[in-house]
Amino acid sequence: MRDRPPVLRSSVRYKVKVEVESGIVLRVRVAQGSEKSTIRPYMAVPVENCLHLEGLKVAIRSEYRCPLCGKIMDLAGVAGWVREAEVSRDEAYSMVEDDGFGEIAREESQREVYRRRRVMYELENVPRVVTARPEMILVVHDGGKAAYECRVFYKAPRPVGVVEKASVEATAERILELRSDADPVVRLISEKVEEFHAFRSRLVEDGEPAPERRVFYANEL
Repeated sequence: MRDRPPVLRSSVRYKVKVEVESGIVLRVRVAQGSEKSTIRPYMAVPVENCLHLEGLKVAIRSEYRCPLCGKIMDLAGVAGWVREAEVSRDEAYSMVEDDGFGEIAREESQREVYRRRRVMYELENVPRVVTARPEMILVVHDGGKAAYECRVFYKAPRPVGVVEKASVEATAERILELRSDADPVVRLISEKVEEFHAFRSRLVEDGEPAPERRVFYANEL
């Protein structure tokens, strides 16, 4: 593909000229050896400076989790997240520029405040009473994090305000701590994690390979 010639652009207001070179760069990497995917390593990179554009989901206890970056916050943390947007909005409104860019910045910052407030209000009003039991719980041991990543599945239509994901530290103390949680789904997750943790521990003690995941179906819940 032929390279496009650079484009010369200028700004009357700031009295500068900028040479912009546009082009499409295509990079291809082929998986080698036992590597099955070239996408997987990039998916494992955590999202930095995430804006939580998909909102926050109910996690364990009174905590909420971003489905994009995995960050967990309580209501105080969510309120601080909203406050950050409010500070940015106030800074945008204090700008002296009256051109179109300044107005756009102020409108965008106000919209972000409204979005974050809406997320917080929805979380504050989420009903915490579970009306349906899970249909399946997937428990995956993450050796790097020394934790069990849990995914909870419900029969459609999925109830509102229920726990869908949880990360439980792979220690007996933390697992037992969650057994007394006010949320019955969290208690159920703790029970199944404890069962899987004990099973894996016995295999490890016997010098046998331990499975990394376990699926608990409805008849086991």
